[in-house]
Amino acid sequence: MCGRFDRHRPVADFIEAVDGLILDGSEPAPPSYNIAPSQQALVVCGSESGPVVRALHWGLVPAWAKTPKMVRPINARAETVAQKPMFRDAFKVSRCLVLCDGYYEWQLRPDGSKQPYRLALEGGTPFVMAGLWARNTRFTAEPLNTFCIVTTQASSRCKDIHPRMPVILDREHHQQWLDGSPQSSNTIAAMLRPYEKELSVTPVSRIVNSPANNGPQCIAPLQGQS
Repeated sequence: MCGRFDRHRPVADFIEAVDGLILDGSEPAPPSYNIAPSQQALVVCGSESGPVVRALHWGLVPAWAKTPKMVRPINARAETVAQKPMFRDAFKVSRCLVLCDGYYEWQLRPDGSKQPYRLALEGGTPFVMAGLWARNTRFTAEPLNTFCIVTTQASSRCKDIHPRMPVILDREHHQQWLDGSPQSSNTIAAMLRPYEKELSVTPVSRIVNSPANNGPQCIAPLQGQS
């Protein structure tokens, strides 16, 4: 699964990562080194004028949900996302790109402890994860906009850390993923594969375990380890 990530660069830095990204000079959500479920994060959604950045809460609430007292999944498995009622409507017409500098996974050690690692593109290039979003207007005065991250089996580079990883989309797939019209399942499913290009895998301090810790120290390599 993907249960924590960071997006500390300004939105403008993602212009090179997302084709046609439209910016209005604002930062809809502040930078964060430790984004946790229920918090706001920046995602790119399709619009008539092109890809736009929005701040959405992490934890999907489908448009059909009638009560806020429900499980709000933070991840959707690529293998079942097209079939499960929780995700299938959003998968058809409300796909998004989640802006990211890196994400965290916890490796289970033989002694039962868990060591956090930060995974990022080599060279620190910002990237996007495949996401789904929904707008619910049933139980709040203002529309509730939420998202989740699509995950797949871990790549050969990452599987020793965790068996799952977020779907990291190559640039040539961004527009297809954002397209709000239903597409063939084969076209979309082909994008939902492990990211086999080189990733940096860096052990970090356990301070990242707490969402209350949100600063550069969260992404700093753990001294004496690599």
